[in-house]
Amino acid sequence: MTFMTSARLTVAALLGTAMLAGPAAAQTTIRLAHHLQENSEQHLAATRLKELVEERSNGELKMEILPAGQLGGQREIIEGVQFGTIEMGFGESGLYANYVPGFGILTLPYLYTGPEHWEAVVTGEIGQTMVDQLEEATGLVLTNWMLSGYRDTYTTDRVIETPADFEGLKIRVPESPVFIETFAALGAEPTPIPFTELYTALQSGVVAAMEGTPESGMTQRMYEVTKHLNKTRHILFDGSFVTSRMFLDSLSEENQKILMDAAAEVARMQIDEQAAREADWFEKLAETGIEIHDVDPAPFREVLTPVQDAFAEDAGATDALAQIRELGAQ
Repeated sequence: MTFMTSARLTVAALLGTAMLAGPAAAQTTIRLAHHLQENSEQHLAATRLKELVEERSNGELKMEILPAGQLGGQREIIEGVQFGTIEMGFGESGLYANYVPGFGILTLPYLYTGPEHWEAVVTGEIGQTMVDQLEEATGLVLTNWMLSGYRDTYTTDRVIETPADFEGLKIRVPESPVFIETFAALGAEPTPIPFTELYTALQSGVVAAMEGTPESGMTQRMYEVTKHLNKTRHILFDGSFVTSRMFLDSLSEENQKILMDAAAEVARMQIDEQAAREADWFEKLAETGIEIHDVDPAPFREVLTPVQDAFAEDAGATDALAQIRELGAQ
């Protein structure tokens, strides 16, 4: 037997074995990016999602989590998902309002009576309408609704007790119309700055305040560059893992269902556990020495209710705002 004949027989044997074994399942990598640290609630939720998706797809889907702004700030991540340079990201209604103005009503100040009211809104007809409009306008698909929690005000040199205390305060806000209008109405100077640049902005005095959850204050070490945590509780905020219709359609129907079902399951766990974790974040913050101040929300609500009405009118969402208020009164 010649060398060439032997080689041909060997190749044939290998091909035969491969055919008997059947074709190998193709593996799809889903990169999920977010702007927060690895000890954040969002990263914990992403880790849970990764575990569920990889297990239930029998390895056909693999998830790679990219935290801490590795792929940019929130806006850059969402744009990357939209244009197909990344498969998934972490977004929120304030950002989606840049594409669908009506989304902004979901983050209006002092809108909800509590988490149960918020959940009834976002998982009901109002939230679904916003989700549908976002997909139609951008191709972005929300896979779930998560609860980021109440947002408070961190300051470097003043205590916030009344709306007048915001006068002239240069405060960092997300790149979101609702936040800008909210703090402008309080007399502050809202300054949009990417979250990844916030610590330095506070440290250098570019801004003298920020607003955010107790979690973000702790995980981003904002207690190092601020002195006061004022519990203004001004916005009850959502979060969501977002993908694109283009990417979803590239998956088999079975894997689409696995991804969406897992995202919904993760959201349920995250919402149910959020209050307990918020209490834990406050305990940790207290241990850092930052001064924590309770704030009466009533005068703030009075000043900011007109912001709700004006924003809803500009966004063509007055009916939705009325429905949200009605749900809260039930």
